[in-house]
Amino acid sequence: MSGRGRVEDYLGVYVPGSTPAHRMPVGAKYLMLIVVGVLPFVLRIWWFSVLCLAVSVLISLLVARLPRRIALRIGIPLWIMNGLILAYHVVLGDWRRGVVYVASLMACLYMSRVLTCTTSADALMDAIAGFARIFKPLGASPEKFALAVTLMWATIPYLLGAVLSIQLTAKARGLERSSWRFVIPVMVGIVGHALEVGDALRARGLGDEPGPGPETRQLSES
Repeated sequence: MSGRGRVEDYLGVYVPGSTPAHRMPVGAKYLMLIVVGVLPFVLRIWWFSVLCLAVSVLISLLVARLPRRIALRIGIPLWIMNGLILAYHVVLGDWRRGVVYVASLMACLYMSRVLTCTTSADALMDAIAGFARIFKPLGASPEKFALAVTLMWATIPYLLGAVLSIQLTAKARGLERSSWRFVIPVMVGIVGHALEVGDALRARGLGDEPGPGPETRQLSES
């Protein structure tokens, strides 16, 4: 399995469509994410967490109408982690707390996937910029803030894919136990990706702010 395929087990990618979730305003999707995906972590009520998990599955399949392989896939590592968390609390703690952690995490993951799979990158960027406008009186740039968040969101799959690809390559060569050797290739890939993004931004006139011109410098010196 390729690195990108395993990344998509966790992060959804935009799927064009005309479902009710696609037509829903971005703000409403964020509100659903907060209520169904974030609120269970705050309340910590086991039955409410399970209810939110069930609601997130129904929204993914019936409202967003995502294919099951996209909507419900979480990957083997996350299944293992959830099993360990639940087993720990069942054996050594309170099973209700384990259910809260696992169900809340899954609900948040599914709702986040609904948001990313039914909202284009441009729409997400516009929504983030609109939210950031409340900080404009403080000197913040909404467009730059939205661009930074969008770049960060787009970079996460690349970084995870790079790490997974290097791990698969090392495993094929019998070096899976030499985890310290992964550091240099990963860092080289991160730096290279950052340089490419910087070049692309500068080519579109989105680089560093221009410094003061000659006339401005003469006035300041005088």
